Amino acid sequence: MPINASRFKAIWPWLAEVRYAWYSMAVIGVALIISLCLHPTEPVIRLTGLGLQLFGIGTVIWGISETRALFGHPSFLSKTKAWFRRFPLLRRNVVLSVDSASHIIVGGKATAYMTHGAGANPTIEARLDSLERNVTLIHERISQIQKETDKEFHEMTAAIKREEQSRHAEDNAIRMKLEATGTGGVHISAIGASLLFVGIILSTAATEIASLLK
Repeated sequence: MPINASRFKAIWPWLAEVRYAWYSMAVIGVALIISLCLHPTEPVIRLTGLGLQLFGIGTVIWGISETRALFGHPSFLSKTKAWFRRFPLLRRNVVLSVDSASHIIVGGKATAYMTHGAGANPTIEARLDSLERNVTLIHERISQIQKETDKEFHEMTAAIKREEQSRHAEDNAIRMKLEATGTGGVHISAIGASLLFVGIILSTAATEIASLLK
């Protein structure tokens, strides 16, 4: 049965899932080829082991830097530069900032309404007509207040929903950051552990390994 071409295309993403393992094996493989095949002498083996140990320690710094960047902290380089700039004997420009007071004007919403009078010497018909007009105005005012109340209620409900969605998104982001902090650096730690493992063996048993390869 012929193999579908899409399966060949899926090989690279499959291999990329463990790319950090390939990086680690590539570095270790190059180190072993140099120290055990090309120049199998005690100094070369020992220095190669030292280099692998330094690479392993570098992965620890790499993992810490990724964790700091995950939470928005500045890098070690920028922190170091800022620390040197604060050296007491260095001449620095002093910048004075003047605080300006801000006035907040809170405005309220005024509602005007009117009534119909019956006149100076009202008759019964004039009073009834005035009463009917005032009842109509009261009904219109109640309807207007109801519309404004409904509008404010819908706006408040929409604002609460937006706030709830924003909080939910922030909670998910924090959860992902905490998960990445706890487990995301495992691949970096695995690289460092493998480099340190091989480096310690080469550095500690450099003499014995060199004698075996002679």
